[in-house]
Order: sequence, then C-alpha cells, then structure tokens
Amino acid sequence: MSSNPGESSSVEASDASDEDGAAGASESPSAVSVEAVNVEAASVSAVSDGAVNYDEAAVVELELDGTDYRLDSGRAGTALCISTRATGTWGWEFRGEARWQNNVLRCKAFDRSVLTELSKALVEASADAG
Repeated sequence: MSSNPGESSSVEASDASDEDGAAGASESPSAVSVEAVNVEAASVSAVSDGAVNYDEAAVVELELDGTDYRLDSGRAGTALCISTRATGTWGWEFRGEARWQNNVLRCKAFDRSVLTELSKALVEASADAG
C-alpha cells in the first residue's frame, strides 16, 4: 500500500467489493455521496450569490403551521425578502420580495393570512426597536 490517502481508499473500496462479491456495489454509494456534495455546494453558492445574507440577524422570524418565516432587508433596502424553512430544519429558502404599504406586507408568493401575521410581527418588532 502507498502512503497516499486516495490510493489506499481506492484499494480498500476494491477490497470491500471483493468481499461482497459484487464488483459495482461499492461504487454506487461513492457516486451518490459525490452527487450529494455537488448539490449541496451548488445550493450554498446560490445562497451566497443571492440578495439575502442569512448570517445576519433577521428583521423578523415567525413560526406558522410548521413553517418558519424570516424577513430580511432586500436589495438596497427597498423591499423585504421573505424566506421559509420547515420548522426544525437548518436551511432557509428565499421565496419572494415583499413591499410594505400602509402597514401591510404585499407579496404575490404568499397567502393573505400569512402576510397578515408577518405584518403584525413586523409592526411589533418596529415598536420594540423604536
């Protein structure tokens, strides 16, 4: 065996396939994990290229019916970005930009009931900050 980690792992993988008696058995999990890493890397780059910085504190976070909602300032501060995730999960997904008109959020991507609850939370957050 050589001291190169890549070579030793490929030898170990071929040994594992010999033990199972199936030549391609060890290749499938490796291919799947590589694809998963590529998909994860693509989604991370999409988030980093987007208008929302999830590392900063949200303007408002709210949980409704098993979904977490997050409001962040949008591009140049002219809109609010609404992102969602399933409660208990880690990654946020950008869903749309909302406008703040007459103390009500407007966004075609969400039902009025969700926007009403987000609007109430935003009014409370602004009252607490002011």
